[in-house]
Amino acid sequence: MKVAVVLLTVFAVAISANQLPENERQSVKRIYEQCQSNSDTKVDEDLLRKLSENNDNRQVGAHLLCISVGAGLQKQNGQLDKNIIRNKISLVTQDKTRVDDLVTKCAVQRETPEKTAVKLLICLDQNNVKYIHVNQ
Repeated sequence: MKVAVVLLTVFAVAISANQLPENERQSVKRIYEQCQSNSDTKVDEDLLRKLSENNDNRQVGAHLLCISVGAGLQKQNGQLDKNIIRNKISLVTQDKTRVDDLVTKCAVQRETPEKTAVKLLICLDQNNVKYIHVNQ
């Protein structure tokens, strides 16, 4: 019985450590809805669920750029804002010593703002940073 209680406690802590604060969760939801309400940035959610197969899709790029700019990860001109990225990663990363390494690894300017957004969000997702979880 003690083992079950310990496991449940560890599981609960692990889940809560990777969850966004409610205000951030609402902000991400609002940004997503805004991007989906614009015909230029709307994307079929199946494309996002299978992102690895669709990462070169023009509409996916437009949508993820919209999300990234809305969240402050990229500026209007497409440039990454590493301070904001660092901040957002810190919100959902239990091991704070990994934050700077994740910024270095994932926050890489690519040939276009859209490609930058796609690669950034894929990298964060692949490294278990669930700020904006693109593979919902």
